[in-house]
Amino acid sequence: MVLKNRSETIMSGDTVQLKAEFTDIAGTLMDLDSFPTITIAQPSGNVVIGPTSIGVYHISTGIYGFDYVVGINDSLGVWKDFWSGVLSGSPVSDSNSFIIYNTQLPAINTDGYVSLGDDPGFYYSQIAIQNINILLKTLRARLDSQGKSTFKDANGNDVLVDCDIYTVDSLVSFLVWSLERFNEVPHFTLFTFEDTEMMQQFHSIIVQGAVLMALSSKALLERGREFNLSDNGVQFTPPTVSELMSTEWSGELANHLQILEMIKKNLKPSPMGLGTLTISTSRHPAIARLRHLRERQLF
Repeated sequence: MVLKNRSETIMSGDTVQLKAEFTDIAGTLMDLDSFPTITIAQPSGNVVIGPTSIGVYHISTGIYGFDYVVGINDSLGVWKDFWSGVLSGSPVSDSNSFIIYNTQLPAINTDGYVSLGDDPGFYYSQIAIQNINILLKTLRARLDSQGKSTFKDANGNDVLVDCDIYTVDSLVSFLVWSLERFNEVPHFTLFTFEDTEMMQQFHSIIVQGAVLMALSSKALLERGREFNLSDNGVQFTPPTVSELMSTEWSGELANHLQILEMIKKNLKPSPMGLGTLTISTSRHPAIARLRHLRERQLF
């Protein structure tokens, strides 16, 4: 079982290791007279566990732990864990927090009503999710957005945490934007992520559109980080990452739109109105021919 610490991204189904530290007046870690009790409260303030010492275990001198399994129905937001114990005959306490970022049932955080600013989540079928995951794999490779970082915990142990540039929600949002652009330019279509054959055939153009959105989202942030360094008259100008990103984004956008228009011209639907099929037998054939010519269609 993989344990996550309270500073990591915690989602439904994860197990988070909650730790509490107890010290004396001098700040030295000290063991309690007995195991402490823990109380866990959800963002609304309702207590879901405790106060109880069942499940609490001793990690090292003055440090105790409790493993909490995040349920599928647990609310999003900041959770609190309160600890109480007795040290040398005197009551002591400790309190910490952890954040649950996502659940499979997003709109259940307080009273059951949807509020402004709530995360609506994504509602896709299993087929759509499989297709999106394939697109995500390519998109992550294009952006090189996945990574791990090492830091030391309170016990001096090396802990690996995710340090991705883009979250999964962000990447999926970029793919949604790309598919919407595909459906809108230069004429409307109604493709969805459930169209497996379409996702396979036009995999690259959908990913390219998502890459453009990702680059444009970071270019402005990079611009704010760039500045000139000066030391005793010697100036150093860091590489303008934002300019490189903007140049790549602008060039790729023109190429993306050109390819997109060429693809959609070959997928052009029949013209509406006086098209290839009509129930009228009295209309003039020249009108129908003119309609087809305007739509660049053959009979």
